[in-house]
Amino acid sequence: MEQLEKNTDDQSFEDLPDKNLRLLLDTIEGINQTKEFKSVLVESMEAIRLIMNSEASSLMLIDKDTGELYVSMPTGPVKSDIAGKRIPKDKGISGWVVAQKRPYLTNNPAESEHFYGDLVEGFKTRNIICVPLINRDNNVIGVMQALNRRKGDGFTTRDVPVMQALASHITSAIERTRMIDRLHDRLKQKDTIIAEIHHRIKNNLQVILSIVETEAMDMEDGNPKDVLSDVAHRIKSMAKLHEMLSEKNLENRVELGGYLKQLSETIEETMHSILYNVKLELKSDKVEVRQEQALLCGLVINELLINIYKHAFLEDEQEGKIEINLTRQDDLVQLEVSDNGVGLPDDFKFEKGESIGMWIVEELLKKLDARISVEGVGGARFMITFSSEQ
Repeated sequence: MEQLEKNTDDQSFEDLPDKNLRLLLDTIEGINQTKEFKSVLVESMEAIRLIMNSEASSLMLIDKDTGELYVSMPTGPVKSDIAGKRIPKDKGISGWVVAQKRPYLTNNPAESEHFYGDLVEGFKTRNIICVPLINRDNNVIGVMQALNRRKGDGFTTRDVPVMQALASHITSAIERTRMIDRLHDRLKQKDTIIAEIHHRIKNNLQVILSIVETEAMDMEDGNPKDVLSDVAHRIKSMAKLHEMLSEKNLENRVELGGYLKQLSETIEETMHSILYNVKLELKSDKVEVRQEQALLCGLVINELLINIYKHAFLEDEQEGKIEINLTRQDDLVQLEVSDNGVGLPDDFKFEKGESIGMWIVEELLKKLDARISVEGVGGARFMITFSSEQ
């Protein structure tokens, strides 16, 4: 048994046969140039077996989740049986190599205190040489080993530099491949996100189109300038949500209070020139909802606020006040909008479709699968309830 206490990188390859040296150099060149890493890894492990004149060779990598070492790429007579086998990271010769970050060889593993035992029946380890795979951050990501020299007395320290040379290039190739895989995964995620963006924009434009068509049917009864202004507010409402989603990398859920705050501030700023003495306040719990729910809530708030600004306050009103309260209890979300204006008619109902704005709110609430109750005394109060888990 021999635990190598010193680095053997300065050893020469002078004793390596010419054919094996050529095989080593060709293998290193293949590792450095390949884009098909798995195939060249198979060839590399087979090259180790030939160069070391061993019965078998194997590559063991560390599982980041469990910390175990697992056989990733074996060669030899029992390769199909040993593939995927696992051992604790701190056990066996491979565990010692990981912990010490040094190579290890023994020509009598039965007497080695570190030997974990054979992983499968039908293969007896007579000698072994094992080297660590150390990346640029000086972290061990696995080990590489050759087992059972076919001829001669066994492995010697002169075999170590050959193993280390291959280990160094294989480690670089593994790290490079993992980085490429991560980049491919990110590209796939981006493609998915872009497709989702197009889908959302298409749906949102269809909503806007439906509203515009409804407004156009009623154009003769209203001021075209007001109609276009209302449509502009609705488009701004959608644009604000897309802006927030973009900033949040298009996560599946949206913090509704933050979205409604930005939206209400935009509407308040726009309407300030018309009613400068109206104050708008928003109080909100932390409520996360799906993107579609956030958009529907935003459009509902847009319609209610514009309707309030237009109809709730008299010109001689001393001070107007609009309050938005967003709360959550379990999976139920309650959105309340109230004002201290003139109130609503006693017979007010959404179903009557008294205005385009209220008709739009009614349709949006259906899409949101929400319930609404209305109070119209001492101002208007709209209480909307829906499930965040629908």
